[in-house]
Amino acid sequence: MAFRILVLLLPATLLLIGALISLAPVSTLPVADQNTFTLVPYLLVIVAVFLGYSFKRSRVLLVALNLGAAYFLIQNGLQTSLARPDNYVLYSAVSLLLPINIALISIYEERGIFTPIGLARIMLVSIGYIVLFVLKELGELAYWISELPVSLIEMAINSTYLSNAAAVVFVVCLIPVLVSLAIRKTHTDAGLLASLISALITLLWFDRPLISPLFISAALIALSISVLQNSYNMAFVDELTGILGRRALRDKFSTLGRTYTVAMMDIDHFKKFNDTYGHDIGDQVLRMVAAKINNVKGGGKAFRYGGEEFAVVFAGKSESEALPYLEEVREIIANYPMTIRSEERPCDSDTGKKLRSSQKGSENVQVTISVGVSEKDASHANPDIVLKAADKALYTAKKAGRNCTIASHQPPPAPKKTKPRRSKFDYAQQ
Repeated sequence: MAFRILVLLLPATLLLIGALISLAPVSTLPVADQNTFTLVPYLLVIVAVFLGYSFKRSRVLLVALNLGAAYFLIQNGLQTSLARPDNYVLYSAVSLLLPINIALISIYEERGIFTPIGLARIMLVSIGYIVLFVLKELGELAYWISELPVSLIEMAINSTYLSNAAAVVFVVCLIPVLVSLAIRKTHTDAGLLASLISALITLLWFDRPLISPLFISAALIALSISVLQNSYNMAFVDELTGILGRRALRDKFSTLGRTYTVAMMDIDHFKKFNDTYGHDIGDQVLRMVAAKINNVKGGGKAFRYGGEEFAVVFAGKSESEALPYLEEVREIIANYPMTIRSEERPCDSDTGKKLRSSQKGSENVQVTISVGVSEKDASHANPDIVLKAADKALYTAKKAGRNCTIASHQPPPAPKKTKPRRSKFDYAQQ
């Protein structure tokens, strides 16, 4: 899980590091270029809102609006000294409103945008900034300076501008954002965390030249990338098994060179397995088999072709070179201890541990796969023909007794014998 989260956070982390490195160089730009650079976040807000709307990512749209509204107030109300009472009140309000909105958005479920709930959320994000802008324009904020609590006046860290109260709010708001990332594990949640960190850095070192356009831009780019990454996963990654799907296989075919091998794999007697144990256990079998196939060595790339069928592509390898790696995967799956637990599940964990240790209330079954392999040659000139040849070899493997590997151009290797499991159903032999 930790590795998955680190992968999700990688683009946002690189963007934030890039923004940090760019702080010094951008401050030396000519004034005209700096003024132009301050307009970049507005363009990125439009891009992020458009992507959020187009790909039905309401949380991305809401965070983009939140960042955009805060940035507008910063650029149009906080470009003079914070020693002015109205400026300090506005800064204090933004330092609270910005993280609170991000925390609320992090716990939202994805809903329609132009629905009663979606419009209410947009209004909830926007109303605070609208009120602050109106009060600023009317000159009312200066009168609030005497009403601010001490926690909004005392700084949390020396040489920074963030108050004690705002620091506490950021820490509290970090909790739901991290929890959402840990539970959902989506690119959107990684973008939300990047947005919160960007807001914190911006408000901490508020006096640095161009810090707000730099870090707000980094957060907005992270959000936009998250939409594209989520869309890629939906299009190319199989939801059940977590490995690449059939569309990704078609995309892989377009990149293959002169030498490659395609293997087709099928779980033996999967329908009988489903009929006996149910679809929930069947899904567990699919995930287990997919995980083992996805770990194939030799540079093979695994894909779920459909149902209980999988494909593996070896770019730059012949049949003879790919066969040992395929045989290794087949044997690993055949020897994997697949345990089916009894439907009479224990009520407490202690009883469950005793049952598992004594093997009572559970049943071991053997899950096996059949494999067909084909390589590109003069008679198999393109990936589609190679795949069909591999599928034909897979059918031959089924007829040969299953739990074996058949190659189109090679004699089938003798599979290693595996010890039979004590099982009510041995699906490899039925």
